[in-house]
Amino acid sequence: MMDNVSSQEWIRSDPRRFGFQGILIFLSFLFLACTNQDLTQETRAGWIVLPGQTSHILTAVHFVNSTTGWVAGEQGTILHTRNGGDTWAPQATGVDVSLMRLDFTDEAHGWAVGDQVSVLATEDGGQSWEVRHRGTENVFLGLAFVNDRLGWAVGSFPHIWHTSDGGTHWIQQDSGTSQWSVAVQFVSDTEGWAIGQRGHIVHTINAGKTWEEQALVLTPLFGLHFVDGMHGWAVGEEGLIVSTTDGGTTWTQQVSGVSVDLSDVQFVNPREGWSVGRNGTILHTDDGGHTWLQENSGMSRHLWAVHFVDAQHGWAVGDAGTILRYAATAPG
Repeated sequence: MMDNVSSQEWIRSDPRRFGFQGILIFLSFLFLACTNQDLTQETRAGWIVLPGQTSHILTAVHFVNSTTGWVAGEQGTILHTRNGGDTWAPQATGVDVSLMRLDFTDEAHGWAVGDQVSVLATEDGGQSWEVRHRGTENVFLGLAFVNDRLGWAVGSFPHIWHTSDGGTHWIQQDSGTSQWSVAVQFVSDTEGWAIGQRGHIVHTINAGKTWEEQALVLTPLFGLHFVDGMHGWAVGEEGLIVSTTDGGTTWTQQVSGVSVDLSDVQFVNPREGWSVGRNGTILHTDDGGHTWLQENSGMSRHLWAVHFVDAQHGWAVGDAGTILRYAATAPG
């Protein structure tokens, strides 16, 4: 069990009352309005700012290979690309709720979750989206599917939701904590982790039938990623990064070198990974997080999500429709 990293009080915000902006306040109360600036296509430290496709806040991104991917966010927005992000096409979702997370298991099967505990699903790559669940209160913030049937979702409630039929029906699992969870990930159909509101990290080895607390860092955590059953990272408030090399039995704090809130993290192997956050912050490590270096994103807009399919191909999304693409070798 990890020692307390911080005793800072968490500000509770109700996303049902404050709408989409309230959800973002929940994710990080320090993420304040940032300075807007024009987006131009230019490469800085390997990152290309793609031309604007929407003015809506984007909070989710997922690619299944180096060319095919989706982004999602405010007012039911989902955009799709087949050329790595050079061009994007809107997909009709039939909803106007804010979507907080995307997950795809292949080019056909995908899900999006968000406000009003909405669950959207597609079986044709997003040509059509079906609403498989929608309520009136609460919000889904995290999502993880391991195949086209088994999935888990977390949000503004203490339990963890589980489906075994692709999202049509859901049951509630006891998370082992009374706090909200923000992110969830599974590395198999039985083993997974969830993180959240007061810095809790919970773990299951039986598909969520039981969850046990592995750590309580007392600092809000926002992003989670495991590359296998042993190596994982979680990021959060004021530049916090914690990592494990033993499946979560022990968690160690890493030096991020920044004090801004970090919203998401993604690794492609146990050594190479990225984290994004407030004010256009992008961090990179090639030694498992022993050292983190800040990369120039070329902007100060908040970044909410990052996704890499391999060490050469990655994307990040954020405020005001921001989409960035990582180029392993910057063009001359």
